[in-house]
This record gives sequence, structure tokens and C-alpha cells, in this order.
Amino acid sequence: MLRAVYKQSDFDFALAYIEQLDIFYVFPVDVFIGYGSEIHLVEIEKRQRKPRSAKYREAGELMLTVQFG
Repeated sequence: MLRAVYKQSDFDFALAYIEQLDIFYVFPVDVFIGYGSEIHLVEIEKRQRKPRSAKYREAGELMLTVQFG
């Protein structure tokens, strides 16, 4: 099996959905690629600081900024 990393031109956004919590995340391609091999979506309020994924939670409006064609 040949594996390759994603490129900026492969897609615009990656969507992640946590079914048990009915929460979705919208990651721009550059952010998604920057995570490397794993993304941990933390949904616990006990943390001292928010995870960097927090700004992409329920962020469907990000997809409105893309120019197609």
C-alpha cells in the first residue's frame, strides 16, 4: 500500500462529526494537514485552556468564505 500526505489542493475542508454528542468540526485544509496523524477533539470543560480545535467547533460559516470556480 502506498501512502501519501494530503496536499492543500486535495480539498478545502475536512469535516469531523461526533455522533454521540451531535457536534461537528470544520477544519480548513491547512489546519487539518497541520495536525499530522491524529486529531484529539476534547469536549471537557475542566481544562485550563481551550484546545486549538475549539475555534473549528460548529464552524460551518468557514465554508461560506470559499470561492469556487
